[in-house]
Amino acid sequence: MKSHVIAAALAAGLFFNFAIAGEVKIGSVTGITGPLALTTTDILKMTYGYLEMVNDQGGINGNKLTLVTRDDGYDPKKTAPLVEDIIEKDHVVALVNGAGTSNTAVLTKTGVLNKHKVPLVGVFSGSEAIRGTGSEQIFHTRPSYNDEIVKICRLLSTLGLKRVAVLYQEDAFGASIMDSVSKASQEFKFDVTLKQSYKFGESDFATHANNISDSKPQAILLMGVPEAVYRFMKAYNAPIGAAQIYALSFVTPQGLADFAGQEKIRGIGISQVVPNPNSSALPLSREFKTFMQTPYAKGAVASPLTFEAFLNVRLAVEAIRLAGPQPTAEKVTQALTSMKNFKLGGFAINFTDTNRRGSSYLDIAVIGRNARLSY
Repeated sequence: MKSHVIAAALAAGLFFNFAIAGEVKIGSVTGITGPLALTTTDILKMTYGYLEMVNDQGGINGNKLTLVTRDDGYDPKKTAPLVEDIIEKDHVVALVNGAGTSNTAVLTKTGVLNKHKVPLVGVFSGSEAIRGTGSEQIFHTRPSYNDEIVKICRLLSTLGLKRVAVLYQEDAFGASIMDSVSKASQEFKFDVTLKQSYKFGESDFATHANNISDSKPQAILLMGVPEAVYRFMKAYNAPIGAAQIYALSFVTPQGLADFAGQEKIRGIGISQVVPNPNSSALPLSREFKTFMQTPYAKGAVASPLTFEAFLNVRLAVEAIRLAGPQPTAEKVTQALTSMKNFKLGGFAINFTDTNRRGSSYLDIAVIGRNARLSY
């Protein structure tokens, strides 16, 4: 009888130890509230959902993965202190899915990531201001905005579009954008006929839309954050086809449709930094499609944005797996730097000890019927 009790106790103990296997924390400091809230909602759904799925499948190296968050409200003044807080209090081994050029730039200026040797995997910004010296702990999975702008402007040149209006944000992000547009205008020989700025957090774009429409451009580059682009298109009332419109990769067709209506947004070109999420050609795309059909997706809509968020958290988890059963921030960093000519579900990632620009993938997709992208 006693042996049965001991056996039962051992069995219970083994199960208990498995249930409380080590916890590994991943952090996200982003604009849960504020101008990026709509975008952040789906990003966090993907991050939480993917980690939940991994944990339900047994975790990574016997460890449970937990996401901890802080809300900086898209306010750069709050970002670095919150990152410091989440590192020191929660002991995260990595951060994932960062957002905001100015927010990320303060991390390079303060050196908080370098100080703690904590990697940030994936940032929804292509600014050159967050690449180079001081950004050694930031692992980029998208090309730069300059790369996106060159891709768009090369197409403008091919189509013979010479009069271009630009909408941009009045901050470091916008300044970087306008610098790239200016250089591209010289290379591809077009005129920037109107530079229309808007302020951080602005919600009424009627005047901006009228100003751009009145300038009669052949092309409009909507180089603002997603919510600004959505609000601009809601206010924009020029006839469909009056100008060819382009936006950067973080703008989603569904977001545009929700604000402006499907008919108004047809024909808009959006640069792409990840492959077609609805394609079955790439194993990672197939993995994403399967994930989106499960409850783990938590109602998020499949789009290039959510595919990028999925890619980033998938990559972070792979680095944690490679870091072994007792991962630390330094070990995760070392795992990331070892990913030279690495294939993440067939998607090319190329990090080294000196290179933090992991992907050069670029394309342009056009919004068609039912807010679907055509590649």
